Amino acid sequence: MAGKIRISQGVVAAIILFIVLATRMGGNIFIPSIPVITDEFGITKSQATLNINLYTFFLAVSYAFFGPFADAIKKRMLLLFGSITCAVGYLMCGLAVNIIMIDAGWVIIAVGSALTIITAQTWIGDRSRKDNLLSRLAWFSILVSMAPMLAPVLGGYITDHYSWRWNFWLMLILSFIVITIIILLKSSKNDQYKKDANLNPLNLLKTYKEVILRTPLIRINLIVYVMFMFQGAYCTFSSFLFVDEMGFSATKYGLVSLFLVGGLFLGRIPTVYLAKKITIRSVMLINTGIVFLSLAASLLFFFIEKRHSSIEIIALMTVMCLGFGGLSVLGPRNSMLLDPPRKGTFAGLNSFLNQMTGWLGIMFTQFFYRYNMTSIEAYNYFLVISLVLLIASTILFLSTYKSVKTLLEN
Repeated sequence: MAGKIRISQGVVAAIILFIVLATRMGGNIFIPSIPVITDEFGITKSQATLNINLYTFFLAVSYAFFGPFADAIKKRMLLLFGSITCAVGYLMCGLAVNIIMIDAGWVIIAVGSALTIITAQTWIGDRSRKDNLLSRLAWFSILVSMAPMLAPVLGGYITDHYSWRWNFWLMLILSFIVITIIILLKSSKNDQYKKDANLNPLNLLKTYKEVILRTPLIRINLIVYVMFMFQGAYCTFSSFLFVDEMGFSATKYGLVSLFLVGGLFLGRIPTVYLAKKITIRSVMLINTGIVFLSLAASLLFFFIEKRHSSIEIIALMTVMCLGFGGLSVLGPRNSMLLDPPRKGTFAGLNSFLNQMTGWLGIMFTQFFYRYNMTSIEAYNYFLVISLVLLIASTILFLSTYKSVKTLLEN
């Protein structure tokens, strides 16, 4: 193993988080460029946002597929394969001469990103106890949630001052850095053996069927899935909303994301603190209440003023992100505690459901665009849909909580 570097677990954890941040940013750094690409390639909004649809769908499916692999195969090897796959996707997008190449590149990026992210999440879960799992997952979950919001800040600046292609060249450079770091790292003892696991695709489907039908995973996390649906829709229509309908530049649109990132980050702090003082049920309800009130306030503003303003949307979406930031931490934590020996499987399925609901949000947005709805109209529709689903999912969570109380509470 000459040439490999053995370092402390704390430094390894920091490296894992850096890899997660770089990987998750790769799927969203391109979003501010979509209006530019729409004009350059002479395509419709629906065609231009298909790559977001494909990325989210294949990310979701890959999460489910690779989850059990994270329980069975050395994680350093999986991280390496995932990072190399992402690099191939970035290269294809950077060289694209039409939208088809960008769509194909994003599919490749999605597969590599899912393998990298689910491996990193399982690595954290395997090295955590029940009493510190939430705090350790907090940083991971915040990075996964806020990277899609942070990436457009950088992507907007690059698009305005250089070229949309440089978004992908930058991610390709970061991928090479990540690959080099992974190659130099020495595997830990925990990664030197394979656990017993049957990775036959048919058995994987049977396992997931059993988890969905016989465990409370969906019932306790449906609130989180609703918000990922809203996030998927927002990421799809927000660039057109701010750039086309409110006159923002790509750079200015990217800066809007800083407020949302701040909300996601700050939402983690009270969640981790409150989880030590009160029940997980109470923390879930507090965060859900913050989300519900912010969405309701935005809808009420429209009914009173007959319009939306950029300040109103930015302010209320920032408040919404405070609650979403807390929920995004609790989701994976609750999933892993339902069946600790199968952390990778449950984490993979939970991430699959996060992304699939996000994909549904994207699909609905594209459906609205096909019927010539404006981005403002799409935003209003999703406010109503999300509010109704939040009420239903909260009722479902409360009715399920008693049966999983001993598993979820510290």
